[in-house]
Amino acid sequence: MKHQPPIEIYSIGTELLSGQIQDTNSYWMAQQIAALGGYVRRIAILDDDVDELQSVLADACTRQTRMIITTGGLGPTPDDLTVSVLASILGVDVEVDEELVQHFMKSRDIAKREDVSEGLLKMATKPVGAIAHTNPAGVAPCVQATKDETTICAIPGPPREVEALFRQTLEPMIADIYSGARSSVRIVVNLPESQCGPILHSVMDACPNTYLKAFVALSERTADGQRLPVDVVAWAQTQEEAETLRAKALAMVEEQAAEKGSSVEILPAD
Repeated sequence: MKHQPPIEIYSIGTELLSGQIQDTNSYWMAQQIAALGGYVRRIAILDDDVDELQSVLADACTRQTRMIITTGGLGPTPDDLTVSVLASILGVDVEVDEELVQHFMKSRDIAKREDVSEGLLKMATKPVGAIAHTNPAGVAPCVQATKDETTICAIPGPPREVEALFRQTLEPMIADIYSGARSSVRIVVNLPESQCGPILHSVMDACPNTYLKAFVALSERTADGQRLPVDVVAWAQTQEEAETLRAKALAMVEEQAAEKGSSVEILPAD
């Protein structure tokens, strides 16, 4: 996976760190990104603190992260800091997106611009030059900005809105980043993780654009030893190339597992 353009996910909110709310958004998005052939390099929860947010997100940009996704911090309250932090990282001012204001007015039957609340104006604010994508399931938009080679997408935190904005805005962008084909298979080896792990890393090093993952939580103890499920995934420009690469990786696993006395069982697709 280290050969794939990396994505990093940051959930923002003191309420997440205090355990008041569980971060289900990162778990869900990681699943969707993996299904698109993407590589999530890092997931973290950040406090509502300007210095912390700026330090972590700026560092993510310097590490050549292809896409940064943040959730939370886009509401109307003073502790919603994401937009101002992004503007600081980008080195620009903030501005009110008047098209978004007009969208708010139309959806709420507000006749005059001066009747738009401060809260709505705050949610219509973005860094200069950024794009605000309307929210099909809520109010605060997806704010999209670019820093060098990194695309930053800030979305609100409620799970319903995360899912809607991911499907509408983020999914096409991620699919474009990881354009090509994906081929995968699940196998079972009769090895403990301590012996299987080095095999998987060896194969990934030898076969760029592959990802091999053992699922210890799904392993079973039998009379013959431990049955350890392993996913073998490959990406390429065409389906044929992806399947060829996956077959090469699988053959290497079979060879190295045999050296340790284990057969490899290929499980049927779901």
